[in-house]
Amino acid sequence: MPDFRRTATIALAALALSACAAPVATPTETGPEVAEITVGTLPIVDVAPIHIAIDEGLFAAEGLTVTVEVTQGGAAAIPALIGGDLDIAYGAWPSFLIANAEGLELRAVADGTAARPGFTELLAMPGSELEGDPAGLSGTRIAVNTLGNLGELAVRSALVEAGLEPDAAELVEIPFPDMGAALERGDVDVIWASEPVATLARETLGAVLVIDSYVGAMEGFPVAGYQASADFVEANPRTVAAFQRAMAAAVDRIAADPDLVPSIAPSYTSLEPELAGQVALPDFRARLDAANLQRVHDFLVEFGLLAAPIDVEALMVPWD
Repeated sequence: MPDFRRTATIALAALALSACAAPVATPTETGPEVAEITVGTLPIVDVAPIHIAIDEGLFAAEGLTVTVEVTQGGAAAIPALIGGDLDIAYGAWPSFLIANAEGLELRAVADGTAARPGFTELLAMPGSELEGDPAGLSGTRIAVNTLGNLGELAVRSALVEAGLEPDAAELVEIPFPDMGAALERGDVDVIWASEPVATLARETLGAVLVIDSYVGAMEGFPVAGYQASADFVEANPRTVAAFQRAMAAAVDRIAADPDLVPSIAPSYTSLEPELAGQVALPDFRARLDAANLQRVHDFLVEFGLLAAPIDVEALMVPWD
């Protein structure tokens, strides 16, 4: 089985950069210590709340100016968090927990998303004979956005659900925006497609569903959230609290008006407005819940990806 700890271990080299790259704090009695922050995100529907919070002035109301920087995935963002190039990043919970187990000091700042049916799918080209046949994935090449993270876990779990060995398919690391082209060229047989990648692949390529990603033990799985280095959290508690409040307000607005997501998604993804209404939405969350992170933790332990249990609650930033 592949080394799931590869990305987190590589990030250890960035530790030496943290002291010199930390943001300069400008403390006030009540406002954020750091008023301008950079947040790593992905060009996917999952991060709609942060764009809504920017667009509707929710961060500004908290005294924050947020700049978004696109990353390949949460695992790839970890070195930037440790080195101080990013202040906060959206990333999958498995890589977050693995990184902490490897000695990297990260903290969970806010929750992000949990899986719903159709939210992420394994898709193949029409005529591939893989439609509705997950057992046919044996021996195939499957694209995931980053190795050693949520995509790999989800694919391995889906293979087991199909009665196959967890390493029955070869996984290939391809960024989300490049997956459709890779599938069309035949570089891979299947893509692990989140939104809007899934909708675009169906519309432009006629891609067909092999299996929903989050099935069986991973149904409703906690997917990802917002993370920061322990150093940043300790130095900037009011900045973090302001970020939390703005994100909670954005999620509340989505709950009241789900159409906000397809309305804003074309502004930061390759999704055309006419297709935006077709995307499957995740379960958007903001407030951290130890039970959700514990579920991810227990899944990692079950798959042998954590050598020993860790204290999940100790990694969570308290909420007001």
